[in-house]
This record gives sequence, C-alpha cells and structure tokens, in this order.
Amino acid sequence: MADVVVVHGIFAERSSRAEMHDTWLAALREGLRNVRFREVDGLTVECVFYGHLYNDGKAGPAWQYEIGDLAPGLEEELLISFAESVDDPSRDRDKDQDQDQAEAAGKAAYAPRSVQWAIDKLQKRKFLGGTNAAILGLVKQVARYLRDPEFKNKVHAEFSAAMETGPRLVIAHSLGSVVAYDWLRSNRPTSATTLITLGSPLGLRPVLRELHPYLDSCQAPWPVGIDTWVNVAAKEDAVATVKELDGLFAGKIHDLSAANSRRTAHDAVVYLKNVRTSESVKVALG
Repeated sequence: MADVVVVHGIFAERSSRAEMHDTWLAALREGLRNVRFREVDGLTVECVFYGHLYNDGKAGPAWQYEIGDLAPGLEEELLISFAESVDDPSRDRDKDQDQDQAEAAGKAAYAPRSVQWAIDKLQKRKFLGGTNAAILGLVKQVARYLRDPEFKNKVHAEFSAAMETGPRLVIAHSLGSVVAYDWLRSNRPTSATTLITLGSPLGLRPVLRELHPYLDSCQAPWPVGIDTWVNVAAKEDAVATVKELDGLFAGKIHDLSAANSRRTAHDAVVYLKNVRTSESVKVALG
C-alpha cells in the first residue's frame, strides 16, 4: 500500500525507479516537515516510472535532436506555444521577430519562420538551459506520448500497476500531469480522490486538442473519481504555459501560484518542497 502515487515528467530516461522514489520521497518529507505534518516519517510513495521507455531511441536523450528533426504539425505547434509563454510575448515579439528570423536563417533556413522565431526566443530566455537539443527533446517527448498509441499503452500499464497500491493522492509533474489526467479520465474511480499537478502543460491548446480531438463542449472531461484537483504553477515556469487550469475542465481546479528561480523554474524537487504543494498534500492526507 502507498499513500501517494507520484508521476514524473520529461527527461527521466537517465533516471531509475529507485532514484525517483528516494528523491521524490525526501523532497515531499522535507516540505511536509515545514508545515508540521505529523505523519511525515510514515509517508509512503509509489512511482509511475516510464523514463526507461524513451531509451529505445525514439524521442529519447535530448542531445540527439537538431531543429531539422522537428516534425510539422503537433511538434511545431508545441514549440511555438512554449515560446509564446516565455515572459510577455506581446511585449517583444514584433520588435525582435525580424532580427531573430534573420539570425535563425543562417543556421536553420529550412525551418518555418515561426519555428525559427520560437527556437531563438527559447534560447535567449535560457529555457531548459537554452540548447536546441533540450528544447526539442521536450517537444519530442510530449508529442510522442500524445501521438504514439503503443508507447502510451505502455505508460498506462505502468500507471495501472502503481494505482493498485491504493493511494489516496496522485502527484504529477510536467508531462506526468498529462499522463495522470489522461489515465484518470479513462478509467474507473480508484482509491485516489485528490490530484495535484505541478508545472503542468495541460493548458496548452495542442495538448488538449490531442487528448480530446472530438470535444463538443468548451470544457474537457473531469478526471474520474477525483474530488479535489490542485494545480501549482510557478510564475517563471514556461512549461506551465497556462498558469490557471480552472475553467478548462468540467470541475473546480484550485490554481496556486508559486515562485521558483528562473534556473529551477520547472524542477520537480523544487515544486515538491514548495509550501503550496506541502499544504495541499497535508490537507489531502490529513
């Protein structure tokens, strides 16, 4: 049995289930001690670990990718969506666009202008370190989960196994929040009644469209069996493009703002230690 099921996000292909378990549990306990959660030492977690599945060479280690590897359609749309979220795009897009595209043309003239602008923007803002490989690796990993049915089935099988431990709470970071929502809305109710999403890209239009291509209403379905959904998004986190998810889904989401440093804006451990997360976990398990 486990109190909490935790779900990782991007770039876990170099990690392991054991490393994730120890790192995430330590971070959760540190944050819970700060908010004086009495049962902190007895807290147990079960990991949804699927990072190893990316080691088959498809959308795997980020350093494999160059801008020419970006596929038209979903991957380009995701890249542009991330770029539009960095700082305030309306403030500098027009004045920088011509210069950015001219600079990009020398190194990636075969890419559409919107893609050239997006990659330059993300590099300048040091998004995920500002390297093409890391930026494109993020896009590739998200797109693969959304578009590769065989891969998604393997991830969902891992999620199903973790949920058999009977958790009360699911905590999901980054791409893991997409996985958690997708699994929960597609399966019968479980023992988990609270979902906490951290640094989630669920508000991105390309992501919602892939999850619900035939959605008739203006709101996406609510995850089955979940009574409480808390979403924590750092102001500096460009992966969490849409900071507030409430209104996008058919239920009330409690959106909480966090402040991370720019360097650690999307870091899972930083989110897990954040007081917003800790207080939400305390309420869910109290």
